[in-house]
Amino acid sequence: MTILMIRHAHSCAVADTSPLPAQIAGHALCCQNCDSLPALLRCLQHAQRSRPAWIVIETGAANAEQWALQGAELCAAIDALPAPYIEITRNDADTLDSHLHPQHAPAALICGGAADASRQLSLAIVACRLRAEEA
Repeated sequence: MTILMIRHAHSCAVADTSPLPAQIAGHALCCQNCDSLPALLRCLQHAQRSRPAWIVIETGAANAEQWALQGAELCAAIDALPAPYIEITRNDADTLDSHLHPQHAPAALICGGAADASRQLSLAIVACRLRAEEA
């Protein structure tokens, strides 16, 4: 099984190429970068097909018009995820719940802080949960 990390950043932002570990708790870590809400939707749909053990979604800022155009499809994609997810966001205003109100809340929400530290924390949570599930 794999762990999928989806990194969403606004198209104007510089792509994040921070190194990530190849495995977490014996599971391969795959990373997908997306630069728009339609691309985020495609990443979420890919997660439905690939069926990872866990998903980490790092959300970026988008304007209200983008959320209005893509919101219903994004919400449906989140609700259809085949695995629990952790959300990383820079501030409360950018959380998926603040825009979409999905039926399923994240297993954890990491808000604020440095991007690398937030990723490390989210992957540590995933590792702990995977070990507990496999015990």
